[in-house]
Amino acid sequence: MAIVKGSLVPNITIFDREGSIDFKKTEWHMRWMFERGVDGLFLTGSYGAGPLLSNEERSAVFKLAKNVVTDFSDKYLIAHVGCADTKSTVELAKRAEEAGVEAIGAVPPFYYKYEEDKIVQYYKDIVDGVSLPVYAYNNPFTTRFGFSLKTVEKLQEVGVKGVKDSSMNVGFLSTVYYDAKLSGKDFKVIIGTSTGWLPFYYMGIDTMIAGMCNYAPEIISDMYRYTVNGQTEKAEKAYQIMMDLSKKIKFTDSTIASHMALYARGYEAGYPRKPMQLPPLNDSKYKEVKLAIDKALKGLDEIK
Repeated sequence: MAIVKGSLVPNITIFDREGSIDFKKTEWHMRWMFERGVDGLFLTGSYGAGPLLSNEERSAVFKLAKNVVTDFSDKYLIAHVGCADTKSTVELAKRAEEAGVEAIGAVPPFYYKYEEDKIVQYYKDIVDGVSLPVYAYNNPFTTRFGFSLKTVEKLQEVGVKGVKDSSMNVGFLSTVYYDAKLSGKDFKVIIGTSTGWLPFYYMGIDTMIAGMCNYAPEIISDMYRYTVNGQTEKAEKAYQIMMDLSKKIKFTDSTIASHMALYARGYEAGYPRKPMQLPPLNDSKYKEVKLAIDKALKGLDEIK
C-alpha cells in the first residue's frame, strides 16, 4: 500500500442543473488537476459535498476516481466516509476499500454532540471494518467536536493511523506531531489546508490537502515542488502568492468559490448541489476572481 504524501485536493463534486452528479465533468476536473501536478484526491469531504450525497452516490465517486487514477502514476485516493451515524460510515468505508482507494478519512459523527468515548468507539468501528489506514479528520468548525492530544492518543490505541487537521491550531498540531515523532509512533499528520504549509513543512509535515488545487493547482503544485526540492526563495515567493490569492477567494463558501473560480478561468464547472447556489454568471465577482487568479499565475510564472 502506497504511503500518502504530497499535495492533495479535497476535490469538488460537480452536479448538473437538476442536482444529479455530473460524472463527465467531475472526471474532467479530476484529470485536469492530476495533469497540473496534484498528487491525490480527498473524495467526498466538505468540498466534495459528502454530507449532501447518499452512500450510493459517494461510492460512485470513489469508483470514478479509481478509474481516473489508473491513467496516472503515483497518485493517491483518500475516501472521506464520515456520516452522521456509525453504521453508514462503516458501510461506506467498506465500499471505498472495495473501490481500491489508498486510505480512509472520516470526520467524527456530526450534528449531535457526543462524549469522547463515543467518538473513539466510532473510529474503532471504522478501523475494525476495513484493512486500510484510517485517518481521523479534525474539523471542529463543522462537527462540534475538537480533538485534543488525549483524544489522539486514544485513537492511536484503537488503530487510527493518522489525523487530517483543519483546525489550524498550531499548539495542537505541533504537540501531536512531536509526540508521534519522539515516541516513534506510526502516525501521520496531514494539514487540511495550504495555509501554514511552509512552517508546518519545516516542522516535518510532508502532506497537505489544499482546497486551492480545485481551481489553481499550478500554484500549490509548484509551491510544494519548490519546498521539497530545497528551493527556499522560490518556495517562499510561491507561498506568498498562494496566501494572497487565498485571502481574495475566501468571500463565500469554499465549494461555491471553487466553482466560481473555475468559471472565472473559462471552464464550464457545472453546479454545486442545492441548497448551495452560484451567483449569476454575469455577477461582477467572477471578474474580480479572474483578475486575482491571473495576477497569481503571472506571479508564479515570474518565479520560474
